Amino acid sequence: MPLVAAIALSGCESTQDKSARLERAAKAVKAEKGLVVAEDAADISVQRSTVLQDPNGAAIVVELKNESAGALVGLPISTTVEDGAKKPVYTNDTPGLDASLVSVPAIAAGETLVWVNDQATLAGEGKTVVARVGVGGKPGPSALPAMEISGLKTAEDPGGGGLTVVGSVANRSTVAQKRLVVFVVGRKGDKVVSAGRAIVEELAPGKSVTFNAFPIGDPTGAELSASAPPTVTQ
Repeated sequence: MPLVAAIALSGCESTQDKSARLERAAKAVKAEKGLVVAEDAADISVQRSTVLQDPNGAAIVVELKNESAGALVGLPISTTVEDGAKKPVYTNDTPGLDASLVSVPAIAAGETLVWVNDQATLAGEGKTVVARVGVGGKPGPSALPAMEISGLKTAEDPGGGGLTVVGSVANRSTVAQKRLVVFVVGRKGDKVVSAGRAIVEELAPGKSVTFNAFPIGDPTGAELSASAPPTVTQ
């Protein structure tokens, strides 16, 4: 076979290769668009939402309730922070955000979950939060893997970063967890005054680990609570 013909044949792209290339390109374009919630999940209600700001940054706190008869996992959540003139100063639709900042890991039937985004970068003073939970979540098992949190307390950060909230999270299930997010809030009465998160990269069944959450807002004297919805359900 002539050399020119061999080179031409080696450069041909099969139908399958072309299809795979176009699919990869389409996925890349979709990923670059960021989160979009076009339709609200019928069984998830937003009970209340809060935005907190201090010199360390801003946090969004959204209280959600699953009003369905079964657990739901992987729900997309869209948040927009508005200033006093209802102008958006933050949205979590930026491409490339960590999954924990754009989704709810899991929420059991009839349960309430307080979801926190402590990585919000506001372009002004935030006053209100508009939160939407979209369709796209999947049914979870009848009983979600249980995580138990204990020993919540405030402490001084040894690194000089101010106050931190320390606690322990234990995996009481038989399902290993990856990138488990611990949501921590502090309340005075009905008002949320501080919020933060901690991420546990891995937590084996029956094991526990200490976490540190650096809160936005002042947790001093607040009633602390925390939750760690499972990121792996079976």
